[in-house]
Amino acid sequence: MKPIQGPYSWGKHLSIIARISRPAPPVPEMPKTAACTRSGAGPLVRVLPLFLLFLAGPATAGNEIERQREQFREARQTLQDGHVHTFRDMAAQLEDYPLYPYLIHDYLRPRLWKAKDGEVIDFLERFDDLPMASNIRRSWLKLLARRGHWQTFLEHYAPENDTVLECYQVRARMKTGGDETLLEDIRALWLAGKSQPSECDPAFERLYQSDLMTPALLWQRIELAMEEGQTGLAQYLARRLDDNGKQWAKRWVDMHHNPARGTNNIKYGDGDRARSIIVHGITRLARRNTALAISRWEKLRQDFGFTPEQINSVTRTLAVYAVINEHEKAKQLLDRIPHEKVDESVFQWRLRLALENGDWAALVDWTDRPPPDDDAVKLRWRYWRARALENTGEDEAARNIYQSLAGERDYYGFLAADRLGAEYNLNHASLTVDEEVRRDVAARPAVIRARELYALGMTYSARREWYHLLRDMTAEEMSAVAMIAAEWGWHDRTILTLGKAQAFDDLVLRFPKPYESLLEQYAVKRGLDLSWIYAVTRAESAFMEDARSPAGALGLMQVMPATGRQTALSIGFRTFHTSYLLRADRNVTIGTAYLKQMYDKFEGNKILATAAYNAGPHNVVRWLPDSECNEPDIWIEKIPYTETRKYVARILYYATIYDWRLKQEISPVRERMAVIQPRKENLVTAIQCAITNLTQN
Repeated sequence: MKPIQGPYSWGKHLSIIARISRPAPPVPEMPKTAACTRSGAGPLVRVLPLFLLFLAGPATAGNEIERQREQFREARQTLQDGHVHTFRDMAAQLEDYPLYPYLIHDYLRPRLWKAKDGEVIDFLERFDDLPMASNIRRSWLKLLARRGHWQTFLEHYAPENDTVLECYQVRARMKTGGDETLLEDIRALWLAGKSQPSECDPAFERLYQSDLMTPALLWQRIELAMEEGQTGLAQYLARRLDDNGKQWAKRWVDMHHNPARGTNNIKYGDGDRARSIIVHGITRLARRNTALAISRWEKLRQDFGFTPEQINSVTRTLAVYAVINEHEKAKQLLDRIPHEKVDESVFQWRLRLALENGDWAALVDWTDRPPPDDDAVKLRWRYWRARALENTGEDEAARNIYQSLAGERDYYGFLAADRLGAEYNLNHASLTVDEEVRRDVAARPAVIRARELYALGMTYSARREWYHLLRDMTAEEMSAVAMIAAEWGWHDRTILTLGKAQAFDDLVLRFPKPYESLLEQYAVKRGLDLSWIYAVTRAESAFMEDARSPAGALGLMQVMPATGRQTALSIGFRTFHTSYLLRADRNVTIGTAYLKQMYDKFEGNKILATAAYNAGPHNVVRWLPDSECNEPDIWIEKIPYTETRKYVARILYYATIYDWRLKQEISPVRERMAVIQPRKENLVTAIQCAITNLTQN
């Protein structure tokens, strides 16, 4: 076998092969070279071989990189097939290829249990900028802990978001002599609202035997457990309390399981524990019986000295459930929430109640002070204050707010412009980045690796590299790498990265037009608005052909498999496989057909069709007004699902931007917003809705 030469110590890392297969000749020790330096050490030097290739000419460079890509594919497949010795020979030819470290990782990871410590340490030192390095480190550290190699563990431990490793770390310190902060660190691990892994037990036993363990500390964790609803953990902890403490813990657990009984005719007196238990009970009861919770709370507030924070917390909970259950005291409870405690959620419930009841005066009062310092609510707050003022006869004050909002490139800015009959200001500005910053970013090993992974179709690994490289980048560096991704045609990374950089003004980069001929073909075939289709596709997947949502939706237009099957068969597919949804052509065929079905079902109302695409048609039918028409902006704000409410507003906004991107006349948002017809329509309401629709447009 030919010895492998190059920048990686295969003599160390692959020596294991000799123990599991036929004898192999020794592989010489190899020095570290620029190709294996960390991301912060000479990135231009590291990619010198590729750089020199491109100096030789595009054709030469292109041929060479394609050859290396093919060799890389073959080497990985050879390793997967178990031909380790052949793999070594093949990998030796790729030492200057950017994805060479991936070959080392692929070899080492499944053999970690039999690797020598020095082999793993060498890998971690040489390739610590790889996203997978942390996985190797975590797995290796756990192996060290199970083997009792505590000193080596401590020497190479790095903080991770892994509770098991944290527990092993304090155990390692116990085994090697400990230190003055050991017990404090164990206590921090122990103070959790849920049961911790069994690997923590030896450390926790040390804590239980120490002077730090007091009844007060036990109660602190019992409170955390009850907040999480972990009654079993609370009961377990209560075993270490005295009889009085056990009784209080039992009261709390009983309150959790039966808050209606627990909050009635309370026998115990005022005190910190009593108040915590009662707050817990009222909060639980509010979900089950809002009216009873409100009446019980009004009495209990007089008998117990609740803190302002407890009062505000309970009031907020009762107010939310009062709105949901249409309780007569909903407005009164919302009024009690101090302005400094008003956030996006509280404003949403206030707005929803005011719009449900047509109570514009209440909305004027609720928006009389400045909005919360939250970008998600500021423009919305101002728009609905203007609408409330307009509906209470204060037209000039409303107009002033509309004028200040109309210059904003935002859904609410567009609505404000529509109220004034003004043109939209899209405020597009091409992104500019310092050329030196751009060159530096382009030469970083992680960027080069991401490019190669993307080119090879290894999109999961490519995205992982991308997330990893963004962690320590400045906004300008993120803007630079977003431009690079756009040049590759990697639109989802461009969109994501510009968002993280808060670089929102380059609408060409943020709203790309991939799959234009495909989307245009089906817009024409289905008789749908192309800008609308583009808006839905961007919102659903950011143009990731292989996108998968946690709920199971797939592909460009994020179609659920069951919906995809039903829709595909309805439009003439003879067969359907879930994998179809991960192909752009078939996903768009099926996705646009389903969008068209929603459009037809709701008689051309794009708002309802958009909401149905996101939340399902049955929910949308349920959300329709009973007997009177709704203005579309009002109906959108009353959508009970936060995700769907924001989705509909986002689609209307995106569609406007795509009008501009497609170089067609920009349709005002109001033209995509039809009046919402009631479920129980009659001739009178039909006429009323028609008049409202004419007024709206």
